Amino acid sequence: MKGNGMSQLVGTHYFLESGWVLAHLDGETVDDTLSRIYGTFVDNYIKKCEAKAELLNSGDLKFHRRAMRAKVKADFMQSNRIALIAHLISKNVPWKAYRIEYHLNRKYAESVNPQDVYAALFKEYANH
Repeated sequence: MKGNGMSQLVGTHYFLESGWVLAHLDGETVDDTLSRIYGTFVDNYIKKCEAKAELLNSGDLKFHRRAMRAKVKADFMQSNRIALIAHLISKNVPWKAYRIEYHLNRKYAESVNPQDVYAALFKEYANH
């Protein structure tokens, strides 16, 4: 059953507020709560990249290239997880997956020289 946008918004707001209060009763700080929330988004994005990377052994060159890019991105996200969460908190990014993924992709693009990474990964893969 579909609800209207307003009831979903109110329900989400109530859930977040009650979760916020419960978190503070547990002794968790605001930063801890934000880190946990953004961390969940980052972890989900890493899982999406890893799922795409499972096609690395595909015989199709197109899928192989996409899987290679996804593997590099997943490794980058995993190794820079804490810094990425701090960046999302500092930018006060709304808790919407597409907005968070946009910021994660920008940080990835700013930090990684894809040609060097792909060349090294391809060389490593070819040696196996």
